[in-house]
Amino acid sequence: MCDVCQVEKIDWRFRTADRPVETCRLYRVYEGREAVVRLCRIHAIELFMIGETRFLETHPLLALSLHNSTKSSSDDSLFAFG
Repeated sequence: MCDVCQVEKIDWRFRTADRPVETCRLYRVYEGREAVVRLCRIHAIELFMIGETRFLETHPLLALSLHNSTKSSSDDSLFAFG
């Protein structure tokens, strides 16, 4: 399932006619790392057309879910001391 469609509760199969999702990488989400997201064809084209920064501004729920996923995974980081 497309990560954007899932967060925004959109029926991605209806919009994309059961085409497979694409794995895309976002390079500006995390400093020094990249985020991997699954996007339907429509959102993958939108990401390509408007760029990563504006894509995340257009889909703030995706940006929020990516931010929350880094908070939960920060405890499992290789560099966590404690």
